[in-house]
Amino acid sequence: MNEIQELLNKAMPDIARRMQNELMLVVPVDTGRLKNSIKVTATDEGLIIGMVEYGRWVEFGCPPHIITPKTKKALKFKIDKKIIFAKKVRHPGNRPNPFVRNTLMTKLKNIIIEEISR
Repeated sequence: MNEIQELLNKAMPDIARRMQNELMLVVPVDTGRLKNSIKVTATDEGLIIGMVEYGRWVEFGCPPHIITPKTKKALKFKIDKKIIFAKKVRHPGNRPNPFVRNTLMTKLKNIIIEEISR
């Protein structure tokens, strides 16, 4: 293993921690569930970025679709502090918000350089 690879392996936990912090700064927040779920883990293969399942729909967007209950008779949610029950909801879809990809492209290189230099 060459010297740069050894330095990189040693720096990976700090790189992961800093990437997690950067992602938490830019993630769109509604309830905070997505933000609080972000975890960046260093492995021998690289970084693993994990989050709640719907994070991929924020990152890549989703087409319009119908939401139906899976285990109950109706869906329950709040709109303007009013509780609503519905048998189905037409979700309008959403445009991509590539906060993970943008952060990787704009921050990762400098984080790696800084951590290897320490």
